Amino acid sequence: MSEDLPDDDATASAPAAAPADKTAPPDAPAPVDTSATVDPPDAPALVDTSATVDPPDAPAQVDAPGGTGPPKTSSRQLRPAVRISILLAIGAAVIIVAVLLRRTQRTEVGTVPIATRDAGGAAIRAPEGPTIPGDPSGVRLTGFVIDGAGLPVVGAEVTAELEKGAPDRALAPKGTGAGSGSAAGNGATGSATPAPQPTPMIWPRIVDAGVAAGAAPRVFVASPTLLDGRFAILGLEPGRYRVRVTGPGLLPAEVRYVPVPSDAARIVIARRVEITGIVVDGGKPAPNVTIGLRGDAIGGAIELKSSLAGAFSFEDLPEGRYQLFAWQGSLAARAVRVNRLGSGPFAPIELRLEPAAIVVGRVLDRAEGTGIAAAIELRPAGEDQAPRYARSGTDGVFRIEGVPHGRWIADAFAPGFLSTGGVELEAGRGVPELMLSKGAIIEGRVLDGEGTPIAGATVRALDGGTVGTETSQLVEQDMLRRFSGRIAAPTAAPGSLTSDPQFIARGELGVMVGPIPPIPPPGAQVARSAIVDPGTGAMAQLAGDPPPLPVDPVRASIWTTGPDGRYRIRGLARGKVAVLAVAPGFAEGRSRDQAVDVGQLLTDVDIVLSPGTFLIGKVVDQHNVPVIGAQIIANPGVGAPIVAFTDEGGEYKLGPVVGAIELVATAYGHGDARRKLDVPTAKGATAAERREDFVLVVADATLAGTLDDANGAPVAAAHLEVTSGAGEGRHAIVAADGTFSLEMLPAGPVRVRIRHPDYPDHELETSASSGGKERVRLRLPIGGAVEGAVLDATSGAPLTGIEILGAGPSGASSDATTDKLGRYKLGPLVPGHWKLTIKRPGYLPLAHDLDVAAARLPGQTSVRDIRLELARGSLVGGTVRDARGQRVTGATIKIRLANGTGATVESVTDAEG
Repeated sequence: MSEDLPDDDATASAPAAAPADKTAPPDAPAPVDTSATVDPPDAPALVDTSATVDPPDAPAQVDAPGGTGPPKTSSRQLRPAVRISILLAIGAAVIIVAVLLRRTQRTEVGTVPIATRDAGGAAIRAPEGPTIPGDPSGVRLTGFVIDGAGLPVVGAEVTAELEKGAPDRALAPKGTGAGSGSAAGNGATGSATPAPQPTPMIWPRIVDAGVAAGAAPRVFVASPTLLDGRFAILGLEPGRYRVRVTGPGLLPAEVRYVPVPSDAARIVIARRVEITGIVVDGGKPAPNVTIGLRGDAIGGAIELKSSLAGAFSFEDLPEGRYQLFAWQGSLAARAVRVNRLGSGPFAPIELRLEPAAIVVGRVLDRAEGTGIAAAIELRPAGEDQAPRYARSGTDGVFRIEGVPHGRWIADAFAPGFLSTGGVELEAGRGVPELMLSKGAIIEGRVLDGEGTPIAGATVRALDGGTVGTETSQLVEQDMLRRFSGRIAAPTAAPGSLTSDPQFIARGELGVMVGPIPPIPPPGAQVARSAIVDPGTGAMAQLAGDPPPLPVDPVRASIWTTGPDGRYRIRGLARGKVAVLAVAPGFAEGRSRDQAVDVGQLLTDVDIVLSPGTFLIGKVVDQHNVPVIGAQIIANPGVGAPIVAFTDEGGEYKLGPVVGAIELVATAYGHGDARRKLDVPTAKGATAAERREDFVLVVADATLAGTLDDANGAPVAAAHLEVTSGAGEGRHAIVAADGTFSLEMLPAGPVRVRIRHPDYPDHELETSASSGGKERVRLRLPIGGAVEGAVLDATSGAPLTGIEILGAGPSGASSDATTDKLGRYKLGPLVPGHWKLTIKRPGYLPLAHDLDVAAARLPGQTSVRDIRLELARGSLVGGTVRDARGQRVTGATIKIRLANGTGATVESVTDAEG
């Protein structure tokens, strides 16, 4: 057994054998030799607790009168100390047996012990990788589990299950056979219980490489994470795995398509937290008050009522940042920012009711003047308040209670209609009317090459046909989520493939499914919510999809074709539009660009789908050895990416595709290869084939050495990431002694980015060598930090939630937000000249220049007491549109006094112009 085993899993030594009993008769049975027991090579010797051991100071045994057998000693003749010693020995034996039994149970379910005596802590020792006992193949998954605050999670259980696709033996370490990665190498056996299956999700098409249908998934289980959050799973087949994390006080979560072997993973999960408090009105508890909680972590907003004592409690929440507010009729408590990161404890929150307004308005059809059933959003104009949401009836009337006094912007959404812009209002004054206009409508059929209608085809429209605004069922659902208080990202062109299958490509950002923890530290993988019962526990606290709005079926959009192949798309804005369609067995097709105007109806816009072309080929390394399990991604110019994996012969097949394609081949430990293709439309009813072979060069160099700072002190837990070349994206965590090792890199120059919370980000050039014989020494400069406060120039009151942006030497940047006392800390910063800027609605912009020196020790503040005073100003708002009346995103607006004096104020339009 290795010396790296933890104490509780170490081999238990059998107690020393009792000295021979010289008084025993010749025919007495020989004492049992427990050391002769035959056990597996790595199993500790069993202890025979039934043997009686005489204490060294026991009195001589005396033959009983007339007895012929061995002498007997009454327990009453033993001294109390002797009896206590015997009891202690028996108790120790019982504890040892219990430990052995527990270890045996762990081995039976594939649990693997993790080294705890390794001083490397969170890193791989250089120049060789860490040695984990019982894993002769070296095929393992290691890493750390951390929470939203970046702190290690203790006691989390990590499991791994092979994703669909052929085992990726190209990932196996050198010197092992095709089957060396099996669990039989260390005696681990996967659980026979299938893991929960994922819910359907929007994700690029994945072509399986031959996994047996109906085969029960094999689940490998790691020992609970240690004090540093570390875990290790041994005996895995090389490939890509679904990794799940569960544990006390944690939300079940998972990370998909994790390559094994790979660099140590840092998995960010969400703890279960709670937000408690009380609502008061005039200093007295306020019962039956509606409390709203809003945050990305719960996917929008959830509500509950206060108790008779005014108390409230949101339990089983994912850790994150929230807005907490309350209302009741014409009373409201202003929104409070609440951070719940880490394990707590957290103080209760007090919400104070004050006079507020009730907003009543109407949503109307601009052309007909009739009411529309719509979803309404009321968002604050400048103040840090939580938005409010409502639904209008068929008469278009809506009512929103508990709106704090101030300026608000109201807007509405209804399927098939376009908004002409939000209406700014003063809460409680007047009756706002929100006008919506009917969008253009396109109708047609989806046909094959012979003119036969295609059923089950899905359609969408793109403004401009390539990278314009998308109109689809998914986009329409996103809009309904947003105007109902759920979280949805801006919509534009389809995004590219990401490493997270719970990312729905929708626009430049996209939509994440499930709770979203705070921004993770560098190199971390965010674990998404796993599949649990949505009606119980923490998932019951998440904001689900809103109910649909009533729509006349005769006029509703048809996003999926029926037997007649017909489709209908409503709500199109003015411009040129192309309709795209995709169906099983066909490549995605598109119509010609169509010019549409608001309210216009275009019919007979048919789309003909082609069988397309399947891309086939073989992936080998530079020695012509097949690369098994390589990932092939086809990114079409229009449409969703398609993913496939190579089989045991290195062959792949994906498609069908048509048009402009970017084909990318990747495999862990190899360089990437990519090429652009122009695939012509296939003729006839049968899909064509096109062969595209790839050569992926094996990367066998190592970057190993030490990392220290300008004081010569080792920098532990720093994150190293390769930023260029075939090894781009590879990363490692530095050990406690400053050593690190990055294997399977291309030989030669390597550019590395170094990140640590106590140091400024730093990039440098170094070199990786074959065999890891050359060690490098990397040095990280010490930075500085700025502390101060942001105040109102008129009243001198501290300003909360003010964002401060810093720009420094060589394009360095940093930002910070003030706390409830107006205090901020900006850093760590690169030493040199910095410019601090603040742009806050309602205040004049502020710029402050200063020089930042390096601190003596990392993480220390080098510039203190910088007061930034903001002067109040006027607020100007509006909407920017182009010549076609479309809202313009990202336009820069500049305002200055007519006489040319004073500062120039500028702003950038948001997603709504």
